[in-house]
Amino acid sequence: MSEQGKKTHGLPLGEPDSPPAFGCVVYLSQKSEGSVSARVANLDGVELTAASEREALAKIVPLFRDKISAWVQAGEAIPWIDPIEPPAEGEYRRFLPVHL
Repeated sequence: MSEQGKKTHGLPLGEPDSPPAFGCVVYLSQKSEGSVSARVANLDGVELTAASEREALAKIVPLFRDKISAWVQAGEAIPWIDPIEPPAEGEYRRFLPVHL
């Protein structure tokens, strides 16, 4: 396997000239009033409530992208949560590759 094809823990993923992509692990849960709660499991401080899973994922991606972009542009290390805690009871997981 080539160096580029190897899976690495220190994202970004992709070809050297392509926009970087980062793995966004989202835990979702259904709220009693019918809404959906979402939180990024591998990055602290990104969470929200939305009317549906689709809406939650659509809203959480730009929040995640903005936080990552700020660290990348500043040349700072991204404070990933590693290892990621398992989902709490009632939560389920989605993985989203997010391009900057």
